[in-house]
This record gives sequence, structure tokens and C-alpha cells, in this order.
Amino acid sequence: MPVNFDEYADRQSENDLAFDPDTHAYHILTFLGEHPDTGFKPSEIADETDIKPGSVRGTLKRLEEQGLVRHAEPFWAIGDDDRLAGSTGTMLGLKALGDRYGDDQFEGWDENAVDPREMRDE
Repeated sequence: MPVNFDEYADRQSENDLAFDPDTHAYHILTFLGEHPDTGFKPSEIADETDIKPGSVRGTLKRLEEQGLVRHAEPFWAIGDDDRLAGSTGTMLGLKALGDRYGDDQFEGWDENAVDPREMRDE
């Protein structure tokens, strides 16, 4: 999907966390965030996230440069960045909601949905 490059580049500053669920960084940070006191080897992270080991290593290095993960050879762990605590809590909360209620709770919603444009006074 094409994007406006200047707008995209502006959003990618070091102070922003890009939590796009389609990225390796998202999956690695989510996994490490679920085990905040545990260090993992890249091969273990690859096994748990189904990401190729070479991609895991490259992603971990970029995340380390941003202070989002910690490294003590050969282990990697989630960083101590305050941004991660809030984001991890939000991600885990959303996952718990999805696990508890699932998609079936919303089945058929569109049959009774009201278009707010139809509710306007003309």
C-alpha cells in the first residue's frame, strides 16, 4: 500500500512507538512483554514468534538502538522504557478481551446497525 512518504517518515521518529501488528517488531515486543523478567536467545524468540532467525536478530538490533530491548550476550529481554509498560498493558488487555469475548459476540451486529446519516433532520 503506497503512503505519503514525508508523513510516514515524520511518524517514525525515535520517540514514537510504531506498533503495527504486521511487523516483526510488534511480534517480538509482544512476546518479550509477556515475559518481562526473562531473557531469550534469538533462536528461542524465532521459535516462539515464527519469525526467521535472521530477521529476529536484525529487528532486535534496531529495537536495542531505540532502547526498547535489553541485551546481555546471548540473551535479549524487553527494555525498561516506560512507553513499553503502557503499550504492553494495552496489548495484553486487548488480547484478553479478544480471548474472552471473541468475534462471535459481534455476529449479526450489522443486521441491526443504524446509519447515523439516516438519523439527521433534513
